[in-house]
Amino acid sequence: MNNVDHLLRVQFSTLSLEEKLEIKRLGPHRPDDLILLQPGEKATRTFKTEWYERKTWLTASTSKRALFCFPCLLFGNATNADSVWTTDGFKDLKHLTERTVKHESCKTHINCALKLGLLGRVNIVARLDSAYQRNMEHNKRTEENRYVLGRLISCLKLCGKCELGLRGRDESADSVNPGVFKCIFETMCEGDTRLKRHYDSEPAFNGTSSTIQNELLDCMYEVYRREVAKQLWDTQFVAVQAEETTDASCKSKTVIVLRYMVDNSVTERFLQFIEVKDKTAVGLSTAIKHALEPLRLTNKLVAQTYDGAAVLRGSVGGGVQILMKESYPNAIFVHCYAHQLNRTLQQVCASRISELKVFFADLAGFATFFSTSPKRTAALAETSDKRIPRPPGTRWDFKSRTVNVVWETREDILECLDNIRTQPGWDKVSISEAYGLSMHLRDPAFLQLLEFFAKVMPEVDVLYNGILQKREIDAAGLSRAVENFKVNVKEIRERADEIGIRASEGPGTAKRRKTNTPVVMKKACDAMIAQVEDRFSKSDHLIAAQLVDCSLFPKFVKSFPEAQLACAVRLWPAALINKGKLQTELALLYGHTELHAGKSALLLFQAIHENDLQEALSETCTLLSIVITTPMTSAESDRNFSTLKRIRTFTRNTTGQQRLNALSMLSVENPFVDGLVDFNSKVIERFAHAKNRRDNFLFK
Repeated sequence: MNNVDHLLRVQFSTLSLEEKLEIKRLGPHRPDDLILLQPGEKATRTFKTEWYERKTWLTASTSKRALFCFPCLLFGNATNADSVWTTDGFKDLKHLTERTVKHESCKTHINCALKLGLLGRVNIVARLDSAYQRNMEHNKRTEENRYVLGRLISCLKLCGKCELGLRGRDESADSVNPGVFKCIFETMCEGDTRLKRHYDSEPAFNGTSSTIQNELLDCMYEVYRREVAKQLWDTQFVAVQAEETTDASCKSKTVIVLRYMVDNSVTERFLQFIEVKDKTAVGLSTAIKHALEPLRLTNKLVAQTYDGAAVLRGSVGGGVQILMKESYPNAIFVHCYAHQLNRTLQQVCASRISELKVFFADLAGFATFFSTSPKRTAALAETSDKRIPRPPGTRWDFKSRTVNVVWETREDILECLDNIRTQPGWDKVSISEAYGLSMHLRDPAFLQLLEFFAKVMPEVDVLYNGILQKREIDAAGLSRAVENFKVNVKEIRERADEIGIRASEGPGTAKRRKTNTPVVMKKACDAMIAQVEDRFSKSDHLIAAQLVDCSLFPKFVKSFPEAQLACAVRLWPAALINKGKLQTELALLYGHTELHAGKSALLLFQAIHENDLQEALSETCTLLSIVITTPMTSAESDRNFSTLKRIRTFTRNTTGQQRLNALSMLSVENPFVDGLVDFNSKVIERFAHAKNRRDNFLFK
């Protein structure tokens, strides 16, 4: 295509742009078999191929046995170049040196060389047809639109991160109170002239309409789900958490949270909120399956964690966990241990022991008395710098705040109650209730129980907030925390008589006969210990997890845990296929103390990978992955409910389901979204391909 004979036959100017660029790319043809001889007086001169390197514009024709100028050959007809170098060919080897110098210095050669060098780079628009010019204009407009989309996405991410309402009641141009999104976007325009110019001059697409917002939120949520799906594809095991609450519009919402491992660390990801109208086991399980179906987790799902509702945990009559196992046979059920702790304390202290039921009813009276009247709250503030919180019924650990505040400020509260009874200006109801509460603070039995729970509740807080609310908690860590809790409760039980004596002798207490409060305290401690042992020790997955509990390894070196191994193989038969290899690996692992210096299964798993032992301990790594992936609580679901209540407030209770999921994702998973590479670009591509749009968002 670039040889001289071909170029002499065709007219270079008539070729297409693609053909011209291809000839330029190939460069001048340099035949090695050129035979060019010139007899002389003393010897015959021959052409040497080293001239190609000395003069890069040289080319040659083997048929004509002559040299040519490549740039002039291409553009010579348009510039009246020397015919010797363009049509006839140069053969005078005797004067080759001086003639090449002269030729490359002439105007026509330089002009041809410039045209060849600039071919395809500059001034191309003049040679292109009108269709290509329209494409250039289209791409320029597309670039502007995509830039605006990127700024809109950043604005939505900010609103989602801060959990702000996007739209106001009046979004017109002359509105004095528009939505947050429009205000932020207009503020962004003040510092961005490019964005401001587009916003002022584009009536078709300025980016602030509710339609654009909703479509962008949908695209952002879809991109997020695709990124999560990629992580799920690469992970070995997955667990699901689900829990239900009621939003501001009195609609039931169930949140789906996934737990899995990424880069040898555990992570929990928000998937979506679903509105379930059918509250039966069939309805709930169908909704959860529908949410998980696109992710294709049939063989990867190893655990499902819910609260203790009968419809969820029911094993007789077909609870959700049983129906889920029909589609996900490897998913064992884990009853959330945070809910079990709440249930334990409620049953022991508020239901089964009548004295404690009366005590907590009296204690709740303090919170009710001061929280329902600003005047009473102000009176308490004059004697104490602490307010008495009102504990919700579903979160037992919140009662510890009430217990601690009342115990620590009991003298200040008593002074405030006496002031209400003696000072003028108080109504009869306040005086009467203040008298009853003051009698509680003078009752030795009430004070004994108050001090007792002031010592017990911190232990509950350590177990609940310090252990059960952590994302990294595993079965081994839970077992150790429960053992510590039981030990500490036993120590408090042993000091029950001492607590009773000290509290009954406190200042301002009434002189009464000796009470049986120490007996009630001991009964409460015994019941708590028994309930915790029953709920936190007999689960099969906790027993199986003892195989990788580092604190038990010294014991297992002496006696291998055959029962725990059999339990693990029974629970996860599809994952732990080679029982013999697992037993051999664990027996050797128990003896290598340098690998299990950490206290958790996650640290052990990381130590194995840091030492590149995952292949040698493959079955152990599989067991560790299952144990780490299995959630002990649904704490992440509770945190998502807090986000839901902030996003879907009373003034925003008409937010659609898809929009709600997107806004919740931007709030809950903001660090993850910010860390995604090219998130904005992926959202723009998704937005551009979603449907045919009036404006340009795709390059041609």
